[in-house]
Amino acid sequence: MIIHPIYDFNTMIGSDDMGNEDFSTEEKAALFDELYHSYFERNFGTMAKVDIDTLLFDTYLKHLYKNKLQYDDYTLSNQLGITQNRVRTLKERAQVKYPRSDEDWDWKEEFTKLIPNAKYDSVKKLVKVCIGDVVLMNEIRHHFISKGWYDEYQLNPLLFQCKLDYFILLCSSIEQDTVIDENAKTALKALRAQDTDTSSIQKIIDGDYENGIKGLVKTASDEILNEVLKTIPFGGLAKKCIDSLVELLANVRKE
Repeated sequence: MIIHPIYDFNTMIGSDDMGNEDFSTEEKAALFDELYHSYFERNFGTMAKVDIDTLLFDTYLKHLYKNKLQYDDYTLSNQLGITQNRVRTLKERAQVKYPRSDEDWDWKEEFTKLIPNAKYDSVKKLVKVCIGDVVLMNEIRHHFISKGWYDEYQLNPLLFQCKLDYFILLCSSIEQDTVIDENAKTALKALRAQDTDTSSIQKIIDGDYENGIKGLVKTASDEILNEVLKTIPFGGLAKKCIDSLVELLANVRKE
């Protein structure tokens, strides 16, 4: 009996010396199904090499993040024996052809994990985050564009940076719209009395959250800004993002 090489897929890309868990039966069967439809339905040999590479790379990549294994450009470059530039190209191509499932990968969750390692330039009021996954970078930038915002684009492909006000809006926008309840309004009114620019906090109280945040970043002290952020009742991932940002801003003041 001839064993199809696809059933020896663990030997190709799932061996222990690469630090990866074995591919499951379901993963191998799904890959064979993809190849079956591309070769055995009166279309043998019509699949281009680039498409085969993309399919195999996508299968490998999804196996890695499903099992919470490293899939940064450098790690994949070493494991697969290709350049980091090619890894990034394959990631983008795989995302277009075989989009990642929200069940296995959520760009908002991945972004949230990176914020504790962000850096803040208090002079230029820029927040900088190293993002090693080109797909994650594309998702964040797409989110920015959809909101009518802009980031400070850099030639460094791993660096995402934007003004502090936009970063706050990014963090808060990854969940549903922020709702300022009565308890938050009472606390904000107390903070308004301590701020020289009362109009920005009042805008937040009145529901003009975006312009209120932009005004605070321009005119308020770091202490007032942090207290406002801690007062607003963010939820879910937005709260995790904002909490990490508040800690970042507090640490900058201590330096």
